[in-house]
Amino acid sequence: MFEIVTNEIVMEKIIHKGAEASLIYGHWFGKEVIFKHRIPKGYRTEQIDKKLRVNRTLNEAKALIRVKNYGVKVPQVYEIDTKNSMIVMKYIKGKKLKEALNSIVNEKKVLYLKEVGKNIAILHKNGHVHGDITTSNVIITETQDIFIIDFGLHDYSDYIEDKSTDLHLFKRVLISSHGNDFTICFEAFLEGYREGYGPEKIKECKEIIKNITLIETRGRYVKKEDRL
Repeated sequence: MFEIVTNEIVMEKIIHKGAEASLIYGHWFGKEVIFKHRIPKGYRTEQIDKKLRVNRTLNEAKALIRVKNYGVKVPQVYEIDTKNSMIVMKYIKGKKLKEALNSIVNEKKVLYLKEVGKNIAILHKNGHVHGDITTSNVIITETQDIFIIDFGLHDYSDYIEDKSTDLHLFKRVLISSHGNDFTICFEAFLEGYREGYGPEKIKECKEIIKNITLIETRGRYVKKEDRL
């Protein structure tokens, strides 16, 4: 894809095409950016489709802006285009945690996973559920900064169950994609999570972590092929 929208806005290439949205690399008034464009769905009526895409675009953009104010590193939002269901956000240069885990020493793995845990705890403490915590949605920059990306499934919730589900998803990702490093990574993640929650909410933190086991227990009654 190559599209010059204006002299100052250039979409250069699609770097990812998902079921709900395409990520397009380009430039916006001299800045390297990602255009996240939610794709129209032909199987939905036009009016419903438009409303869904606009609402999800607004939800994600607002979430990015809010969590950035808590100190969590996320891509900066430059523009929200509701007409085209698109977010223009800063392009984060770096390596996905999924790729980095294959080539770094254990000390670095612990450092990175603790930081991810702290960030997710900050989200949860403030009533945000990421919805898709994976090692592909964590970017490590050259300066060792940890960025959390892709808030497309973000929701607001103060329920223990929803926060536990966030952690359970991440645990499953570590088991399936990083089995050899699962123990060291998940323990470091939980250590960072507890630290991020802090002593003032330690009871809630313990309940969230404990509830992961309950979710797994219920999962045993789901057909294996339907769990992932």
